Amino acid sequence: MIKVIARQGIQVPVEGRPDRYITDKEAVDVPETAYWLRRIRDGDLLPYAEPAKPAETEAADAKPSDKTADKPAASAAKADK
Repeated sequence: MIKVIARQGIQVPVEGRPDRYITDKEAVDVPETAYWLRRIRDGDLLPYAEPAKPAETEAADAKPSDKTADKPAASAAKADK
């Protein structure tokens, strides 16, 4: 399956359902058939990538993997001696 969205201002008929359309308002999943690949190649449909998570949220979610990351540098230096 490929997630696609129509190019702005374009309505692309759904394969086998000419009464339904893919628009530029919502991305949808479609199978990798010749019809959909051709519509992507022609530029009527665009591959859709999910918006990236903001960096601040990712930093807040990250957890230190090493206990020494929590220690001040001086304490870590003493531990090495």
